[in-house]
Amino acid sequence: MKKTLVIKGDEYRVAFSQESIQIKIATIADQLLADYSGREQPPILLLVLTGGTYFTVDLSRKLEEIGLLHHLDTIGLKRYTQDECGGAVELISKPHADLGGRDIIVVEDVVENGATMNFLNDYLKNLSVPPRSVEYCVLGLKENHGPLKFSIKYCCFLMKPAWIVGYGLDSDQAYRGLADIYEKVGPVTG
Repeated sequence: MKKTLVIKGDEYRVAFSQESIQIKIATIADQLLADYSGREQPPILLLVLTGGTYFTVDLSRKLEEIGLLHHLDTIGLKRYTQDECGGAVELISKPHADLGGRDIIVVEDVVENGATMNFLNDYLKNLSVPPRSVEYCVLGLKENHGPLKFSIKYCCFLMKPAWIVGYGLDSDQAYRGLADIYEKVGPVTG
């Protein structure tokens, strides 16, 4: 594990190690097992592309390991532009499954200002046949997050407002494959 990275002249340091991430995922998987065992239909993990991919895959594998049958689907939403600034939320791809009447667990990488997840929450509520239930499972919740129209039941980490990369999170589509999560600490000095 590299303890620091330099990206575009900025220094990044490890905020959350691969080991700490896996420990949190195991805890959440146990909570999901307790909450969703014995349901008539398996819950659907609804992966918000693309940042949540690694988190969702590891969570799904842990759920398989502990015996919680579940389904997996994706939804594509876009908000951030190349300069790390937010924009309007766009629906890029719809889920393949019929979500009506199902238990949905939205799996997201990080909730920062809440615009993307509020958009998704409205989308799910306004389906012709709404889901039976919707819960939110996030890798990270920024300390300075904006107002949310829903509550987050499953959360791995409370995060500082700094820009982060690794474990699915990117900077201009790079650095997603890092096993640890790094946060930007500022310009490289010296």
